[in-house]
Amino acid sequence: MIKDLLLRMTGPAEKLFACWLPARIGFFTLFILRRLFSGVSINPQLQRTIDDLPNNAVIVYVSKNKSYFEFLCYFTRYMQARLPFPQLCFEGKIRILQPVGRLLLITYAQIRHFFRHFALRDPYQAGFIREEIESGTTAYLPLVGKRDFYRSFIKSKTDPIRHLIQIQQNLKRPICLVPQLMLFSKRPASTYPTLTDIVFGSPQKPRKLRRLAILFNKPERIFIEVSDPVNLQHFLDLPENQGHSPAYLAMKLRRDLLRQINAHRRSITGPTIKMPEEIKQEILTSAELRQFMVAYAKRRNTTIFEAHHEALGYIDEIAANYSPSFINLAHRLLGRFLRVVFESVTASPDALAEIKRVSRKGPVIFVPAHKSHMDSILLSYTLYDNHMPCPHIFAGKNLAFWPMASIFRRVGAFFVRRSFKGAVFYAKVFSAYIFELLKEGFNIAVYIEGTRSRSGKLLRPQLGMLSILLHAYFEGACKDLIFIPVFIAYDRIPDEGSYLNEISGGKKPPENFRQMLKAKSMLKTRYGSVYLNFGNPVSLNDALAEQALNASPLSSKQQNMICREIGAQIMNAIDRQTVVTPQSMIAGVLLSGGREMLSRRELEFRSEAAMHLLEAQGTPMADSLAQDLKSAMENTLAHYHGRKFIQSIDDSAKGGSSGENWRVVENRRNALDYYKNISICHFIPAAFTALAILEKDAFQFSATDLHDTYRQLQELFSEEFNPDPQHPPAFIVRKTVKAFIDMAILVPHPSMPDTYYLSSEGYRKLIFFAGYVEPFIAAYQTALVYFAKNRRNHHDHGKMLKRMLAIGNRMLRQGEIRLQESVSKAIYANAANFFNKIGIKGSEDEETIRIWEATLARYQNLIDR
Repeated sequence: MIKDLLLRMTGPAEKLFACWLPARIGFFTLFILRRLFSGVSINPQLQRTIDDLPNNAVIVYVSKNKSYFEFLCYFTRYMQARLPFPQLCFEGKIRILQPVGRLLLITYAQIRHFFRHFALRDPYQAGFIREEIESGTTAYLPLVGKRDFYRSFIKSKTDPIRHLIQIQQNLKRPICLVPQLMLFSKRPASTYPTLTDIVFGSPQKPRKLRRLAILFNKPERIFIEVSDPVNLQHFLDLPENQGHSPAYLAMKLRRDLLRQINAHRRSITGPTIKMPEEIKQEILTSAELRQFMVAYAKRRNTTIFEAHHEALGYIDEIAANYSPSFINLAHRLLGRFLRVVFESVTASPDALAEIKRVSRKGPVIFVPAHKSHMDSILLSYTLYDNHMPCPHIFAGKNLAFWPMASIFRRVGAFFVRRSFKGAVFYAKVFSAYIFELLKEGFNIAVYIEGTRSRSGKLLRPQLGMLSILLHAYFEGACKDLIFIPVFIAYDRIPDEGSYLNEISGGKKPPENFRQMLKAKSMLKTRYGSVYLNFGNPVSLNDALAEQALNASPLSSKQQNMICREIGAQIMNAIDRQTVVTPQSMIAGVLLSGGREMLSRRELEFRSEAAMHLLEAQGTPMADSLAQDLKSAMENTLAHYHGRKFIQSIDDSAKGGSSGENWRVVENRRNALDYYKNISICHFIPAAFTALAILEKDAFQFSATDLHDTYRQLQELFSEEFNPDPQHPPAFIVRKTVKAFIDMAILVPHPSMPDTYYLSSEGYRKLIFFAGYVEPFIAAYQTALVYFAKNRRNHHDHGKMLKRMLAIGNRMLRQGEIRLQESVSKAIYANAANFFNKIGIKGSEDEETIRIWEATLARYQNLIDR
């Protein structure tokens, strides 16, 4: 009778095993567990992972090491989060938390079975595990444990993975293994443990006392990560797994899961940290550098020890001093700083989860567009805040000033000279350092533009650093390189003032501690929101496979070719990830068209045209812009009015920000132009296509008529805008024409294919879009005036740009050009590069100059009319 009562209270007799924990373990016990584990955070990715599993899947959470602490945490936290929580614990006995009545029955059943069979009840042999899995009970499975390993592999006891495989072979519903990681620290492992680590366990694998200390004192440090699930049904159906025994499949699956969990852990903590002396020793003993130093010492008639000493000096000049403890401290301080300076810092959780996933294949090379000194801070902070290691960062030697150099090195910065010219030994040491970073598995951030963009738009790629990374890969530093294009969009650029000064011809102030102290004024200003957009990962292995170049060693020519292609692909990906903010779009609306006064009606007309184009192209936009164009426009106009970029000239508004007519303040046009250029890449196809249509000077034309003009414009401005390496002009023209049809700019001919009419309202929109390139046309005209007045071989680069600025200012005063933003040092430099490339180097090239003058004048007239 007592037994029956206990059974009714605790469950059926067939579940009398301590490896199964009922959901109702008692109010007081559950209350204690919830309070105990309440500070442990769960990655939101877990919910998405569970949702993506088949509806009828049996979930088995997998961890690397056997841990009752982990099991109870998953049991409690997942129950709280309304997720499937584990009740069945493979190879474990949870006695202390069992309800008292159930524990008595389990003890009774074990004693009775022992006296009958002289052995304890086994849940595998009793069929209990099979029944629970077949009924859909969520389970917890550790992969490694000292006793369990001995039992499974030495004493030939039941292996839980082999048992699961045997169950799956006869089960229609899939069993999904979901690897879990519980981390107590983001710090990577170290080759030099402290005394505390020896006694209480490392931060990565703490022993019981250290776990409890962290749980009670700093529970926020503990977080749960989820890795890619393995569908056991799909695993067994793989061709390479057909015909093998369950024992072999279990061994293979365990190895794959352990490899995946270890790689996932490294993607969070980063590789093992070695002592600086170890790094130096491995660099100096690398075969390629050793061979060079022997030849170098012979050539210089010095000893190999002197060559070593010189190499050590270069390593000290270059190397980072990566400190996880310092990074953790910096993360806390930067969190407060960023909350003061910016309203929000936004990044896609899905994109970050994808980066974490692909980082298990090899080192990740982050390639951000470079708009501000804040880029490195924001990138590292965002990655670390989302449980990924801070990357090592390419930094210019100009940033290695006292006392910041030591701080920068501790957070992962390593310093490189602007030029390797005449410094062959330095270049070899630098390449060896990069090789070592990649070999150890560190992620790296490199600014492919080479410097910050002073004009707002993306610069042409500088492939030197990319070439060094590829060389290390081809020398065997790593199995793959994963490139991640990154665009960081600011509502307001912190470096704005210095950029405008440099564009107008001012000198760049040197970076030093005094400049850092002046930057404290940033704390008094709010810079709006920041958006980090991560492009799709670009695998070097995949790029080589597409070119059929991964089967054999590559020649220098092939390596250079793949370097250029990867560079072009990355730049195009950054362009596609460029976020259009309200500030950027409205700046284009205010400037494009060149009118002195803009009515409210004209502003709304242009804003709607720009918005329709962006929507038709699927362009990334800030939430405030995508959700409410009118509100975003009003707020941005008020913002620009408050900064005295624009003036209200409506008398009734009395200088307020709600006027019906606006004028751009002439000496603030360059500031607006900077923000316009940030997202100009999304308007260039429309601008080129609009000019090509306007050039036809007819209300009826075919798309093929536009290809030659588009191609010529793309060539003319090849130094300004990165072309799409994957799609020819014909493709881009047809795509833009389709967008123009959706915007009612063009109307297809009812009977003639590939023929279109230009609508009356469409003409106004074409003039607006074409206006995006007017500053570049005028600047290139100015550059031609300079070349027409100066002979060949008399051009010092710096003096040439000063002369161009002087000519541009004179032409602006005389009304020969009408836009202040056309007088730009950055555009003049690009114009000079283009004209030199096509053979215009001075007044001797008069005929070619005349041809291009006529071409540019024709395009300018199309916009002016």
